[in-house]
Amino acid sequence: MNRSSDDSIPEPLGGAVPGPRSRRMLQEAARVVHGASPPDEATVPIVLASKSGSILTDVDGNNFIDFVGGWGSTPLGADHPRVMAAATAGLHRYSVENTDYVPAEPLTRFAGDLLAVAPSGLTRVAYEVSGTEAVETALKLMRGATGRPWIISFFGQYHGESYAAQALSAQQAEFHGGMRHLMPGYLHVPYPDPAHCVFRHEGPCDGTCVTSYIRDQLCFHLVPPEEIAGVFIEPIIGEGGVLTPPEGFWRELGALCRDHDWLLTLDEVETGLGRTGRLFAAEHWDLHPDIMCLAKGLSGGALPLGAVLMSDRVAEATTEVHTGGTWAGQPAACLAAAESLRIITTEGVLDNVATLEAMALGALGGLTESSPIVSDVRIRGLYLAVEFVDPATGRRAPELSARVHRKCIRNGLIGIQDDVAHYRGLPALNMSPVLFGRAMDILIGSVAEVAGELT
Repeated sequence: MNRSSDDSIPEPLGGAVPGPRSRRMLQEAARVVHGASPPDEATVPIVLASKSGSILTDVDGNNFIDFVGGWGSTPLGADHPRVMAAATAGLHRYSVENTDYVPAEPLTRFAGDLLAVAPSGLTRVAYEVSGTEAVETALKLMRGATGRPWIISFFGQYHGESYAAQALSAQQAEFHGGMRHLMPGYLHVPYPDPAHCVFRHEGPCDGTCVTSYIRDQLCFHLVPPEEIAGVFIEPIIGEGGVLTPPEGFWRELGALCRDHDWLLTLDEVETGLGRTGRLFAAEHWDLHPDIMCLAKGLSGGALPLGAVLMSDRVAEATTEVHTGGTWAGQPAACLAAAESLRIITTEGVLDNVATLEAMALGALGGLTESSPIVSDVRIRGLYLAVEFVDPATGRRAPELSARVHRKCIRNGLIGIQDDVAHYRGLPALNMSPVLFGRAMDILIGSVAEVAGELT
């Protein structure tokens, strides 16, 4: 399996950040790089010098455990030797080619490998460069296959940075300001979230309130169902805090799709390739989508690669829809992806995910009882989220998430802090239990530090 790190942990972890070299470089970046923040405003106030396995080292020599994982793009840790060897050999052999025009064998071979393990019914692969491009292609395929203009999406989802992907997304209003009116054709409804159900019905939420809203409100008052191409959904929301829909939701959503001949498109850009403990999150509910988007960790962290998997129905109805591009489906990326997929599926990686998931549940599961600032802990495989709440008001508290994040960095752990009050982790799927346990200790200790400062 070639763990992303062995049991050795570089000491010390963390330190005062930003260090002097990071501070100077962040100041320079703020001057010349669009969107870069000065050192005192940066969410992660370090400048990366190197990555090895699951350890980040900054330019000041500080070491950190990596719970960002390239936002899920390095499922086997940084610089996995076999994945990188496959990518390097591919670059030497094939260089760069527009494979839409000059085909190369690795594309066909990897497409077959991918379809062999994908949910049944998916029979073709269109290659793209990233998750955003995969989403764009899926949108074209949905409309091209059905001839219908409207697509249903969900609040809290994130699908990419292009105009269409931003219009499809509804993560936070500030991310989409000034764009949505330029890309009509999307209908947004609440994501099924038992912990924060917007419908506020009595009893536990089984998600059918959302499907009832789609059927009885949206399709009655706003858009007739025969004008809707289908549903575009993350099977587990990542950016919104690792939200997992109840099983009843999937049953009723499937019925809606069958009744109205809607396509079901799954965005597995972040959940795919083992992140949730199954190779694809669809497997948790035995879902059989018409279209599925993959990217991020698809190539094992070696080179950019995205893919859109589709059914015969979609493929045969969209032969005139153009996909891909100059850098889509590079042979070297496909060789790296094939090696990464082989490691994940045959060398006990998913068993390791199950081991670490159990460790996380044991370590973090009690925080809702023991810490006054933790309202929820959500763990599915190595998709982790801790939600923070203001103990005085009972409301979600993004400022406490930010404080925990800063404590974690000082203590040697870099994870993902968002503006919805979550602290999230996307660690390598092959991280050693020893290193993972150290990360859990740092997170728990940092939560305790912040809670103690409030008393």
